[in-house]
Amino acid sequence: MRKISHIIEYIFLVLAGSCLRRFPFGRASEAGKFFGLILYTFDKKHRKIAYDNLRAAFPGKSDEELKGIIKRLYKNMGRSFTEFLYLPKLPLEKLKLIVKARGEENLRAALNKGRGAVVIVSHFGNWEFMGARYTEYGSCTVIAFPQSNRFTDRIITKYRTGAGMKIIFTGNAVKEILRTLKNKGMVGFLADQDAHGEGVFVDFFGRPASTNRGPAVFALKTKAPIIMSYIVREKDNTQTLYFEPELPLVDTGDFEADVKKNTENWTAVLERYVREYPDHWFWVHRRWKTRPDENRPDDADG
Repeated sequence: MRKISHIIEYIFLVLAGSCLRRFPFGRASEAGKFFGLILYTFDKKHRKIAYDNLRAAFPGKSDEELKGIIKRLYKNMGRSFTEFLYLPKLPLEKLKLIVKARGEENLRAALNKGRGAVVIVSHFGNWEFMGARYTEYGSCTVIAFPQSNRFTDRIITKYRTGAGMKIIFTGNAVKEILRTLKNKGMVGFLADQDAHGEGVFVDFFGRPASTNRGPAVFALKTKAPIIMSYIVREKDNTQTLYFEPELPLVDTGDFEADVKKNTENWTAVLERYVREYPDHWFWVHRRWKTRPDENRPDDADG
């Protein structure tokens, strides 16, 4: 039964993408709102997770405000989904008309140091477009988790590599990360989800969150600059990719303390953006699932 559901999912993605790419990009993006609202209606489990996360993060907001954020979040997720399916029809020159860059001098200055760049990416806005847009500035390698559905995984990887990204999967990534940085390339870490017992605990919205050590570890080992960026939807249906200034690398010689401090620093920048654009971030994930007192996930699903 599982294989059949995987095949059905694959067929849906192929047909949906084929249909959407027959329309202008703007219409395909708008159609995503419809997908998002359908998911919002039936996805009670993740709506509840999002509500609980938001209630803890924004205790001063009313229920009406929180539910409004969640509904806009689902619309944004739906749009990002249909936009990703449209990606094969968007070469870089066309994508640049949709996604405008701000602060790109920050990235260029970091790359000019000749050590590549550790790029911290988050589930914020259309992060797939952000990865594709990065290819303008040089070799871009993204670390990805393989999908449980191998058919779907092939399509996702095909679209990403077609946009110019190089994909490496977790588990086989260390040598390729080091090679990429040595060759002055960029490595993107999608690092804002629960890192389970392997993470380092840092403050995020006033609560300790198990956070991916990778960006700080590789930055400390290679002295590659750390760059953060975010992609924001605008009212005119364009998107803006913001490049933050390079984060100063804290390197005191106490490796574990430095990993924690550098992780705290980039997490604080992420929180600033999420507070400004709360409907852009992936609240449907149980970000605080792993507890520091137990160093393991609790028993709930999500």
